[in-house]
Amino acid sequence: MGEVWSRLNERQKRIFSWLAVGLIVGVGILVVQPSTPTKTPPASTAVQALDNASSDSLQEHLERKLTAILNSMLGGKHVDVFLTMERGSQLKIAYDHTEEERFGPEGLSERRWTSSPVLMRNDADRKEVPLVLEEIAPTVRGVLVVIDREPHTELRLAVSQAVATALQVPMYRIEVLFTQ
Repeated sequence: MGEVWSRLNERQKRIFSWLAVGLIVGVGILVVQPSTPTKTPPASTAVQALDNASSDSLQEHLERKLTAILNSMLGGKHVDVFLTMERGSQLKIAYDHTEEERFGPEGLSERRWTSSPVLMRNDADRKEVPLVLEEIAPTVRGVLVVIDREPHTELRLAVSQAVATALQVPMYRIEVLFTQ
């Protein structure tokens, strides 16, 4: 080690000494740091959340949120919102496909296809869950907004634009009605 140190110039010796000090400080921090286990969410959190949340609860959640936004926009409780969903939530699950082909006597052949979902083991919950490739959220088919005010075209346009922006729905799928 002494002969390697003697071959280094002053700048290299200074860099080497700073690296050594940094290494010692880093190791000291790792040793002194308390070892608290970090909780990681289980891998099946997304699947469990989707199992618990149906399209009805998503529809109700969107209705409540949109009602709150429009009520704050109009300054009071003057709005009722109704959503129509096009389809429910869908999951695309990974499958393991196998194909067997057997040749029998007299040139007869038999083909057999099997398909089974790919399962992931969750040791924390002691169960297996399917591997989800893609989650397709339901889409909004139409929106009905009922406002408890006098009819006004500028208000109708502003509410329609707010709903279209919030839900990413085309304007022709939004109907705004007035009750007075």
